[in-house]
Amino acid sequence: MKCKITMGFLCRGDDLAIDKAMISDIKNSVNIVDIIGEVVELTKSGRHYLGLCPFHQEKTPSFNVIEDKQFYHCFGCGKSGDVFKFLEEYHQISFLESVKILGERAGFTISSQSLGEQTQKKHPHHLIFELNKDAAKFYHAVLMTTTVGQKAKEYLYDRGLTDELIAYFNLGLAPDENNYLFQSISSKYEEKELTSSGLFNISESNQLYDAFRNRIMFPLTDDSGNYIGFSGRIWTNDEFSQNQAKYKNTRTTPFFNKSYELFHLDKAKAVIKKTNEVYVMEGFMDVIAAYRSGIKNAVASMGTALTVDHVRHLKKFAKKVILTYDGDSAGQEAITKALDLLSDLTVEIVKMPQQLDPDEFVQKYSEQELVRLLEQSRISSIEFLMQFYMPTNSDNLQAEISYVDQMAQLIAKEKSLTAQNTYIYKLAEKLPDFDYLQVEQVVNNYRLSKRSEKSNTSLRVSSVNQEIQKVGHTTGLLKAENQLFHRLLHHEHLLNSFRNRDDFRFETRELQFLYSILKDKGELTTLDLAQVTDSQRQAYYQVLEENLPDEIAEHEIEDIEERRNFYLKEQDLKKQSQYIRESSNQGDVESALSALEALIEQKRHME
Repeated sequence: MKCKITMGFLCRGDDLAIDKAMISDIKNSVNIVDIIGEVVELTKSGRHYLGLCPFHQEKTPSFNVIEDKQFYHCFGCGKSGDVFKFLEEYHQISFLESVKILGERAGFTISSQSLGEQTQKKHPHHLIFELNKDAAKFYHAVLMTTTVGQKAKEYLYDRGLTDELIAYFNLGLAPDENNYLFQSISSKYEEKELTSSGLFNISESNQLYDAFRNRIMFPLTDDSGNYIGFSGRIWTNDEFSQNQAKYKNTRTTPFFNKSYELFHLDKAKAVIKKTNEVYVMEGFMDVIAAYRSGIKNAVASMGTALTVDHVRHLKKFAKKVILTYDGDSAGQEAITKALDLLSDLTVEIVKMPQQLDPDEFVQKYSEQELVRLLEQSRISSIEFLMQFYMPTNSDNLQAEISYVDQMAQLIAKEKSLTAQNTYIYKLAEKLPDFDYLQVEQVVNNYRLSKRSEKSNTSLRVSSVNQEIQKVGHTTGLLKAENQLFHRLLHHEHLLNSFRNRDDFRFETRELQFLYSILKDKGELTTLDLAQVTDSQRQAYYQVLEENLPDEIAEHEIEDIEERRNFYLKEQDLKKQSQYIRESSNQGDVESALSALEALIEQKRHME
């Protein structure tokens, strides 16, 4: 139908009339750059803002936000619109919901009168939802009122559940019979609904029979509370001994997709929105254990690994995801895969101890201990990956080099420099052959590489693997020499002073080569840099990475030289220690002892 504006109301289809003046006021009260900037990293480019499009995969930014005209456009996929349209597209919500969200954010009082009257339409699958709801009532009644139900309740009681928890989660029991559910509800529904529900199978004689038998039933709802399916869990010893699948879900239907839906989301979403964070767990019983402990913003995927659709679903409600997967190797492996999908969200991990899952943890310890663990023992994704990828053989230097290289790439992507420095310290503490400055050097290489890519320069960064081996134990020395070279490069009077020191040389070969040019010419030109090797050019840019104030502080040069001399002596000590080990291993005890005495004496002087 064509849209008409009547008496100040804007028509949007047959079912919705919204006050046009209020829409205009809300739109004028927010800045589209601020709204989109919360979910897309935007960079100012002239009069516009540029970022990676959230609606399609791209590596080169083509998503433009035009602030003065308050609209967005992607030259890659063609999507465009105003701030309301962005919320509709990004969060997969209706126009009315986008108006409500922005209106409340801008401080407007949103009432049904100001928004107009919305005609209630029945969901196209409302009969299936009602059928599933009736089935849930049937299963719950079997659990709570029958003899076989009493045995299943005893099983649940042993797992720590109470009647209150059973009622809250509306748990039930499918009887071990062919057609009890069918007999109970078939008279209320047409065959079309019965066959489409996923609750019944068709026999060879074309008769419907119950799909779930002798299983504890977990009703599954969408985030609006509609009953969309079930998951049935085996619970008797006979079934465990027959190696049956622990859980059986309703088959995929137009209204149930286990790769999108999340258990308990409908009841948890209010707390999730309030706290802006959600615990994601592996199993139903884990969520129940969290809830009984007082953690009410936990959900679980339904017998499947986290998917892109799950993440899209979660983004509607929270900006932070707390992964609380099982502590066994399979659970930890699942975390690494989930982290790849959650890159657009803030992620923390609760590392479950002793290979336990949350349900087992509550049973072994207590509900209070689970709360303490979930709230106080979270780690970042980088800390988790540090532990997950840590080499098992600490004596394997090549494994350590690869590990540092792998982690440095992740650390360099961290936006906070304070966090980067913390991770560098943590990583250095884990490794016997690396210190803070060595790890920082590798991270700096990736920082430089990232900056080079952003500016589209032709700077090439050499292999970090080779760089670690080349720098070895001299990274502390390199740090001091980089700072000294930085000062010489930018302060002519200091350079003139050093020119008169015939005995001075940089220990780092690349810096010494650049220093020889700097002494002769008084500067390093673009042409000079074009003619040096890759490693020499890289050394120059690493010097520029040093974040030093413009003016040289009092005693700064003396302090740098003192540190430099300390590292030179430390390097010599390590060479001597290596010589002692080699002499001892080769049976030359006399040489080893003599060198050890000299080493001890030298350390005393250093102290």
